[in-house]
Amino acid sequence: MKKQVLPNTKKTDLSSFLVIALSMLAVYWVVWSFTGMWPWTKNFYNSYTLQACRWLSGHLDLGQNYSHLEIAVFEGKFFVSFPPFPSYVMLPFALLFGENTPDGWIALGVSLFGAWYVFKLFKHYEKSDSSAIFWTLFVTVCSNMVFISVNGWVWFFAQNLCFLLSVMAIYYAVLGKGGRSLAFWAMSVGCRPFNALYAPILLLILYQKLKETEGLSFGKQILKYWKWAIAPVVIAASYMLLNYFRFGNILEFGHNYLPEFTNAPKGQFHWDYIKENFPLLWKLPPMGETGRLQFPKFNGMAIWLATPFFLSYGIYTVASILQNRKGNGLIRLLIPITVMVHFLCLTAHKTMGGFQWGNRYPLDALPYVLLGLILASEKDDILEKYQIPLAILGLALNVSGTIIVYNNWI
Repeated sequence: MKKQVLPNTKKTDLSSFLVIALSMLAVYWVVWSFTGMWPWTKNFYNSYTLQACRWLSGHLDLGQNYSHLEIAVFEGKFFVSFPPFPSYVMLPFALLFGENTPDGWIALGVSLFGAWYVFKLFKHYEKSDSSAIFWTLFVTVCSNMVFISVNGWVWFFAQNLCFLLSVMAIYYAVLGKGGRSLAFWAMSVGCRPFNALYAPILLLILYQKLKETEGLSFGKQILKYWKWAIAPVVIAASYMLLNYFRFGNILEFGHNYLPEFTNAPKGQFHWDYIKENFPLLWKLPPMGETGRLQFPKFNGMAIWLATPFFLSYGIYTVASILQNRKGNGLIRLLIPITVMVHFLCLTAHKTMGGFQWGNRYPLDALPYVLLGLILASEKDDILEKYQIPLAILGLALNVSGTIIVYNNWI
């Protein structure tokens, strides 16, 4: 995990990231042109802004129902039914702009910051500028991230923000900055709760980093760095207090009070759902009578088709096993185990997502899969050029699919 120090790296990094940012904006511009979802257009799915505005006025509920949003109804009051952290981000903007908060611009900023930290992570592991640019674009615009990052809609903004916060948590963990890492991890959990599963990976990275650099045993690390726990505990406590004052349960953020789950005999989560949902993570869309694939808008399709980066991760993992690579072995083992547990939890949900292109729920695991690919690769990467066709496939499918779905052409 040693970082190579190069002269003028900051200037070089900024120049390389400009290539990434302009490339991302070019892709987004194509999508915006065909869908009309420009960053300055009105966002009608602005649950987090509405919630932030109500908080600023001294209320925890929304004060009214919004039929086009997923609203939790509890004791005659109406609440946002999603984990609350994205509204924390919206608070200063809501203070300035009210309900006219520029959600689209904020979502674009989150997307670009996410790419910046992906790029920085690859550079930390001594990837060349061209390699870091390729992999960053592969993850951001040659994947299902395109669909969730081109607007500020409530469902997608949470995942987009979670991606950024998760990559930041990983980046600061590999630097040995545990306070920042665990704080960003706690923020990511406030966007997508199952990301709590990845805490052991971050803690293992921090443990190995401190053992390597300071020679500290586990017990001595706790005694010296216990303050790292303060920020995540405070952040988690804020979620629990909000949940308690809204729903009388520190673990309930509102989704159980959506009609689709209150009327479901087995509730929002049940292990029986896995039998139907888990195969959807890997299954190709069926072929219709006309010979065209029938891409679904509900419950998703093969993740390796929607996000070919998952397939690249599999290729690199197999290659590292065949080469008997020993470095970071425990972390490399823990990542796929945690991802599979995460997928089982996701597929235990009643649905795998409504209106969507691809299969967006598994994107929550993408930052850790990204780390797994980095750890499984070698400095002189002979496999990289063979990932270019997969990146092109991901770009073509996700740009066209995003345009098609947002325009309701399927």
